[in-house]
Amino acid sequence: MKVANNTVVTLTYTLHNDTKEGAVIDQATKEHPLEGIFGHGMFLPRFEECLQGLEPGDNFGFHLTPAEGYGEYNKEMVYTVKIDMFKDEKGNVNELCKEGNTLQFNVGNGAIMPGTIKKVTAELVDIDFNHQLAGVPLYFEGEILNVRELREEDMGGGCGHCGGSCDSGCEGGCDSCK
Repeated sequence: MKVANNTVVTLTYTLHNDTKEGAVIDQATKEHPLEGIFGHGMFLPRFEECLQGLEPGDNFGFHLTPAEGYGEYNKEMVYTVKIDMFKDEKGNVNELCKEGNTLQFNVGNGAIMPGTIKKVTAELVDIDFNHQLAGVPLYFEGEILNVRELREEDMGGGCGHCGGSCDSGCEGGCDSCK
């Protein structure tokens, strides 16, 4: 069976920064492969395009620009807030408010978004809401291990995009849930 929309694909990959010789950012091995549903927003769109039509045993290697990956870095996604936002009722700063920590923030309408603390001063905290790989050119290489038809139980009662339950924060963004 070939990789296509509405198939469940199991694969290995090594993600490099920019080129095949670039630093390894992440990987999925044969012992711990990546499995997901194609055509349901679980993978980057360009990633899916590059794997369309491949079969088990096929190897792949391709480059993604930042725009095709996690987007260009946007300086406007870095916000400065008062450190008081991280203080408890006694005035103590939460121990998680440290440079480099990624925390979940309520950004309105019940939406949660990860933000990385970039700088902490006595008065202010800079929080970066860009994806960690925003602005980074990517190179994927790997192997297709298995491709099978999508089954109802793979959907977990939801769309697959929102963790299997559209009531758990999908925000109605999944067309297949409407």
